[in-house]
Amino acid sequence: MAADGRDKPKKPKRRRRFGNIFSRKWASGRRTWSAVWYCKTEGRKLTRAFDTEKEAKDFLAEVEKRLLTETYEVPPTLSEVEEKEEQARAAVRRPRCPTLLAYAEDVIERRLDPVLSDGAMGVLRAALRAWTGFFGARDGRRAVKLDEITPAMLLDYRAWRATHRNSRYGPDKPISPRTINSDHTALVRILNEAVLDGHLERNPLAGMKKLRETRRQRRYLTKEELSALITNCPDHFRPFVVTAAYTGARKGELTRLRWSDLDFENGKIALYRPKVGNADWIDMHPAVAAELTRLREERERALAEKGERVLPEHHVFVSWHGTPYKEIRRSWDLALKAAGLDGREGLTPHSLRHSFATHFLQNGGAVTDLQQQLGHAELATTQIYASALSARRRAAVMALDFGGAA
Repeated sequence: MAADGRDKPKKPKRRRRFGNIFSRKWASGRRTWSAVWYCKTEGRKLTRAFDTEKEAKDFLAEVEKRLLTETYEVPPTLSEVEEKEEQARAAVRRPRCPTLLAYAEDVIERRLDPVLSDGAMGVLRAALRAWTGFFGARDGRRAVKLDEITPAMLLDYRAWRATHRNSRYGPDKPISPRTINSDHTALVRILNEAVLDGHLERNPLAGMKKLRETRRQRRYLTKEELSALITNCPDHFRPFVVTAAYTGARKGELTRLRWSDLDFENGKIALYRPKVGNADWIDMHPAVAAELTRLREERERALAEKGERVLPEHHVFVSWHGTPYKEIRRSWDLALKAAGLDGREGLTPHSLRHSFATHFLQNGGAVTDLQQQLGHAELATTQIYASALSARRRAAVMALDFGGAA
């Protein structure tokens, strides 16, 4: 009560400010402000940092307004805001995602063809033909885009691929797990390229297990069968067979062989091995030297009639048409038929490589020497051929005698 007996007017109560603001001065001299309030949604205090006091006050005022209008949502953190903004920017930058088939064809022909071997490119192109039937437009459905591929889709493709062939030709037999796994490997490779190009954030098929493959027995020719094959082989194909049988070289290594790769004086052959990406000098067997010498003389006589001559860059092995071999399957089938071996299942040109390895080990050759001759990157690959020593292993087992047997 005042001295004159009148009551003093009451001051209006000051409304309690929503939340609190604290400032902090860092060692660098920089000062920041933090807005703190109690969030009933999460049942705890939340904090957000700002560069100025005004930003902190405005933020708390906005939070209070939303609480009063019952539109409150937990505000995102600074990192969440930055992540959302980056996703929005990436969505704007990201080009339109192409279809799997269009992208795969472009990558295979433009990027991979110049650096991979003919054999590897054949595998990729075969896979692309198979993908066309499943991932392409069919049954009223548009072609599948890269970002639509899922692990479940790969499982569906494997089931579909097991009953669909690329060609009407060849033996009518089920698609093997090895072929399906080859398609799987090629698809994973294409999707890895798509990740590098920015079409995908990650490869959706990474880590998926392949089908289990049954290891087939390696087919090889006995010495008698090799002799019959060489003796009855067509003349134009005989040098190839002799060289493959006495060197164990792969088909692709021989078809790219040129005369400049042969050193008759020192008895050496320079082989480029595209499968492992290196080059080796291997020994030239006298039978190979004689056969290739005869081949070169015949080639020189044939070219002399045209006013031409054999050049170092010319291919050693050519087809009937005088062009470098791309596929020798036809010539191989004729050679097997001439030797009476066309009834044996599983004989392919690669069987000459298996035959060389088998007889090399049977004659007492060392596995490490065979590894260098065949150009294997890993010794474990060469040791597979140790199964050729089954006769020696059987003799050792049969010689065991522990006594006491009935």
